[in-house]
Amino acid sequence: MTNVLERLPSSRRAAKNAAAWMCGIAMGAVLVPQAYAQAAAAGQPAAENDQAIGDIIVTAQKRSESVQKTPLAITAIGGEALRTSGTSTISAVVQSVPSLQLGQFYGVANVTLRGVTLSAINAGTESPVAFHVDGVYYGRPAAVLSSFFDVQRVEVLRGAQGTLYGRNASGGSINIITADPTPDLSGFAQVTYGNYNHMNVEAAVSGPLSDKVQVRVAGRWDHRDGYGINEATGRDIDDNNERAIRGKIKILPTDTLTILLEGDYSKAHSNAAIHLQGAVAGGPIFGTQSSIFGTPFVPGKASSKLRNVSQDEDPTLRTKFWGFGSTISLELGSITLRSITSYRKSQSLSVGDIDLTSAPLVSPFGISDDANQFSQELQVVGQDDHSNWILGGYYFHEKDEGREVSAFSTVFAGANPATNARGLYSGSRVTTDAYAIFGQYTRKFTDQLSVTVGGRYSIETKGLINQNNFDLGTPFDRSKLFDKPATFAIQCGKGLPTLGYAGTGVTCRPKKTFKAFTPKVGIDYQVTPQTLLYASYTRGFKSGTFNLGVVQDAVRPEKLDDFELGIKSTLMDGRLRANVAGFYYNYKDVQAYNGLPTQTYLENAATAKIYGIETELVARPVTQFQIDLSGSWLHATYDNYKAYDQLRPGGDGVTLVPNLGSTGFLNGFDLKGNRLPQAPRISGRLGAAYTFASDLGDFTLRGEAAYKSKMYITQFNTDPVGAVKAHTRFNASLNYEHKDGHLTASINAKNLGNKVLLTNGFAGTPFVGGLISGYLEAPRTIDFTVGYKF
Repeated sequence: MTNVLERLPSSRRAAKNAAAWMCGIAMGAVLVPQAYAQAAAAGQPAAENDQAIGDIIVTAQKRSESVQKTPLAITAIGGEALRTSGTSTISAVVQSVPSLQLGQFYGVANVTLRGVTLSAINAGTESPVAFHVDGVYYGRPAAVLSSFFDVQRVEVLRGAQGTLYGRNASGGSINIITADPTPDLSGFAQVTYGNYNHMNVEAAVSGPLSDKVQVRVAGRWDHRDGYGINEATGRDIDDNNERAIRGKIKILPTDTLTILLEGDYSKAHSNAAIHLQGAVAGGPIFGTQSSIFGTPFVPGKASSKLRNVSQDEDPTLRTKFWGFGSTISLELGSITLRSITSYRKSQSLSVGDIDLTSAPLVSPFGISDDANQFSQELQVVGQDDHSNWILGGYYFHEKDEGREVSAFSTVFAGANPATNARGLYSGSRVTTDAYAIFGQYTRKFTDQLSVTVGGRYSIETKGLINQNNFDLGTPFDRSKLFDKPATFAIQCGKGLPTLGYAGTGVTCRPKKTFKAFTPKVGIDYQVTPQTLLYASYTRGFKSGTFNLGVVQDAVRPEKLDDFELGIKSTLMDGRLRANVAGFYYNYKDVQAYNGLPTQTYLENAATAKIYGIETELVARPVTQFQIDLSGSWLHATYDNYKAYDQLRPGGDGVTLVPNLGSTGFLNGFDLKGNRLPQAPRISGRLGAAYTFASDLGDFTLRGEAAYKSKMYITQFNTDPVGAVKAHTRFNASLNYEHKDGHLTASINAKNLGNKVLLTNGFAGTPFVGGLISGYLEAPRTIDFTVGYKF
């Protein structure tokens, strides 16, 4: 079988070389690092030396402090660096952050940090890597895929953040901090044009309305033609159309009281396509369908061009996000009272062809999600000469309604002979109410030695209403794709819904309460004013959830114990920064998929051990030249995990796994020692920039190379169809800034080698198993941008 994954670049020698320089960096940095900050975004210089690397002020611990003084594994990137590099999505940040991967599945972001990843895409499912914007937790993983703009900085906190961030931060947290209103008139505007007819406009204006009121308004519009076409219909795929706006009002009634009001709206539409990578002959794609429906698979055409597809259903992804909130701060001497209030609305709809060919088998397949969330956080933050502390309370409420539909073609027995049948409908409503109290205290025993203790107690209750319908007799009506059917069934207890079932009432409303205590203990030692040593233990937890479609016990929360050891150093009068972090995870009750011949379901199936080392190095030997290097070595394997593989129903001939809803067993696999998905052993980036000064202004030429070793896309670690080969990606840019600091221009070229790379992938489906598929990274893109700052 030919598989395009085999055509991705791979080299055992490259992997060995990458491992060698990773070890070299770690050894060379043993007197240095772990959290690299690009040039200062907030105008906070690291040192008086004009050759010094700029510092950045972060709020990772809910107070302002230098990134080099923060005893956490954190990567911070300033807003100016994001703009000049053409970075406007989390996917573009991935290369700058060790151990971070990003993919998607039907509009749901799949963020992986140090091997900790999202397991399911059902309604109510939450990522173990939290996503915050201006201090507000976003419950829906789809929001991670939206573009960001007018950003002050991005902070990526690696490792469990269970004390200060709570639920669903067991793998870390991605924090987006947008720009606030300013007391003086300021702003920027920039226009971009690139290949694939890419057009982008972004602008912001900020200033005072009065001595007590400041306002900031920012907006973004983006359009791009597709990277490929659907050969079956002739339409573009992998295009993009989006627009967004944000407004902020800062009110200063007194010198000690600040009221910040914020509202935002964004809308996007694209034809994001899932690309067929291959199929396993003799798997469920041929067997399961025949055994259930008595009809063999009717093969269709799949495109031979890597960036094209041939599918009878055009892919569609639509998202809409909006919200408003307030942050109120009152300073009472050394104590600050803070309230963060937010309401958010999240809507996404994705439609595609689940059999991924031009055959009218199972299409359209659609997933929709409609969520409302409200959150309230109260903080009391204090400090004195010897300590700093924070106490807080948190409440989160969300109602998330999701629907999945699959229309079935006339090839299935029992389907309407004249048209496609309505097929499978699954509708769910998951309601979450979460409460928490937390606190963290840091005591400075000497000028060098500090100890931190903290803890968070969380209680959350989730309720589910699940409605299912399987109908092969009613004709499919596209205009009513996501409409609830007239009859449906809800089952209690364990088992699979019966084909052809129907009911007329709500008979089952499962509800489950989860509780967790997530402590933190840390110690840090300031060896010199430029070198910080730290060690910590933190627990994180990922919320429990329900299976949808399969009636099964609630899935328990994941628990992750994180042991960290790191060092951060700034040397050579601020011209060299080197950071190293080592970590060890004890990962329990991992929410992982198990399978049946016709369906998958989520359970606490696994335990895992994860450990590794990360390095980040920035050097400026002369004022004009800067080099930066980051890398990660990651060991992430299952300790205990047995599962059924839909692609290999015969199993390993030894392992048996329970057959859900029966007293029998299935032939499965013992996955102990298998690597976790989306967890390459080696990843790294090397970049260099040189600035040429002239009478017209400064020109900065930058190049970078990013390497990732082989990673697997599923827990079964099947080669070659279940793996993404090792690869190196190259980017380059040329930036210009006029000597007066107002006019800017840049050319950004990404993926210079035009590699065809999977962001992530997946294997098997309930009815159309055997397919290996995934989303592709962008091809070579070249963008030209002109901007003006004032």
